[in-house]
Amino acid sequence: MPRIAWADLAGSPDTAFLLTGEIAPCFAGGQRDDDPFDSARLRFAANLIVRTCSHLKLEGPFAVQPSRDASPLILCAVTEPVDFARLSEVTGGVDIDALPWRARLHFQLDEARHEALLAVAGPPDGRGAGRRARAVAREAEEHARYRWGQD
Repeated sequence: MPRIAWADLAGSPDTAFLLTGEIAPCFAGGQRDDDPFDSARLRFAANLIVRTCSHLKLEGPFAVQPSRDASPLILCAVTEPVDFARLSEVTGGVDIDALPWRARLHFQLDEARHEALLAVAGPPDGRGAGRRARAVAREAEEHARYRWGQD
């Protein structure tokens, strides 16, 4: 099923199940000094969970949301009990207080869990924004070269 906006599921938590992944300090090389809000690791973790959900071919819709509450977290909400069971098996989550959700699991996203999730999700697609950014930079360089001779 498709990924949907977080607001669609978070607005009615009594109809959804929640998985909360706490990002360990060692995950993805640890927090960098030049990224005080930990944006890169949060984005990396969110993409990992989205790929995991996509590769599991969930039956119902799902939503993923990074959070910076007390510690960096990845929130994943699903609507189907079977999807929740499959994700809990893959993440190794433990039950915690569910209110206001139908059920709620918490797991630690460390290097070992990262490897387990990669086995399901596969590696990230390296063809994305980096390639497009390089193409845009090359094109801008070409235009700048032609412009220089016209001034």
